[in-house]
Amino acid sequence: MRTKLFTTCVAAIAACAAATAQGEEKIHELRASPTTVHRGFFDASLKPVLTIDSGDIVRLWTTTGNPRYFESLGVPKEKIPAELYAAFEGAPGEGRDDHTLDGPIAVRGAEPGDTVEIRIRSIDLWLPVAAMSFRANRGALPEDFPYSRDRVFFIDPAKKVIEFAPGIVVPAKPFWGVIGVAPPPSMGRVPSGPPNVFGGNMDNHDLQPGTSLFLPVHASGALISIGDGHAVQGAGEVGLSAVETSLKGEVQIVLHKGMRIGWPRAETPTHYMTIGLHEDLNIAAKIATREMLNFVVETKGLSRDDAYMLLSAAMDLQVTEIVDGTKGIHAMLPKAIFQK
Repeated sequence: MRTKLFTTCVAAIAACAAATAQGEEKIHELRASPTTVHRGFFDASLKPVLTIDSGDIVRLWTTTGNPRYFESLGVPKEKIPAELYAAFEGAPGEGRDDHTLDGPIAVRGAEPGDTVEIRIRSIDLWLPVAAMSFRANRGALPEDFPYSRDRVFFIDPAKKVIEFAPGIVVPAKPFWGVIGVAPPPSMGRVPSGPPNVFGGNMDNHDLQPGTSLFLPVHASGALISIGDGHAVQGAGEVGLSAVETSLKGEVQIVLHKGMRIGWPRAETPTHYMTIGLHEDLNIAAKIATREMLNFVVETKGLSRDDAYMLLSAAMDLQVTEIVDGTKGIHAMLPKAIFQK
C-alpha cells in the first residue's frame, strides 16, 4: 500500500487508517436513478443516498444524456439506451444534464478538518451514446463562434475509441469531470459548474485509474458526489464540452482524520499533483505552485528556497480547464526524482 507523504504525522495516520480499512472494506453499488442523483448543484444540506465506512468500495454507474435531449437531435428512441430513460424519469427540461451526479455519499466519522481520499480503481465507458457541443459566445473563442452546435456519437465501449470523422479516430480516455464533496454550509447551494475548494467540476483528465484524489472535508459525512462522464477531453476543454457520456467504475474511499489540506490534491502512480482553481488563470497557477511548494517542504525536508528551485527544475504546470468561469491549473511533480 502506498503511504501518502503529506506530513510525517499524516503518513502514520494514513497507514493505520488504510490498514484498518483493508481488513473491513465492503463493496457498495450506486446506480444513477431518480432517487440517487442530484443535478447541477452542490449543497451541504443534501441527505446522503449512501452511507459507507472508511475503506469501503463503491461501484458507480453515472449517466449523461437526458433522452429528450437526444430525441431533440433526431436520435430514434430505439437507439437511446433504456438505462437513460430510467435514470432521467421525471427530470425537467431537454438539456443533456451532464452534471447528473451520483450521491451524495456520506463517510461515517468525516468532519470538517479531515480529508477524504478517493482512490480511483477503475473507469470504463458504459453506454454506447455520447454527445458534444459548443454554445454561442462561450468557450475559449466566443468571438469566433456566435452560434451553437451539438453532435451525437455512437461508440462501442469495447473498442474504446471515438470515430470523430472519416479518418480521424480519437482514443478514449474516460474520467469523471465532477468529483467533489459538499461545500462549507455557509456557502449554501452552489452551482456545480465552477469548481472550488470542495473540488467539483475540475474536468481534470489526469484523474485516471490508479490515482488518489484528496479533498478537504467541509461538512459532516463529507458528502461525496461523482458524475459528468467524459469519454475523452483535451486539457483546457476549450470548446466548453468533452465527449460527454455515461461511465461505470469503482472507487475506494478512505477517511484521514485530522489531515488538513486547503485545496484538492492528488497522487498518480507517477506524480504528485496539486490543483489551483481561480477565475484568474495566473492566480490558479500561483495556488497550484504554492500548494506544491508547501507539500515538498513538509514532506521532503527541503528549505523553501531549495524547494522553489526544485519546482522550477522539475515541476510542470498543466492547464486543466479554462471554460467554467473558475479556471484550473494542476501542477505535476514526478515521484522518480525522489530516490529516498
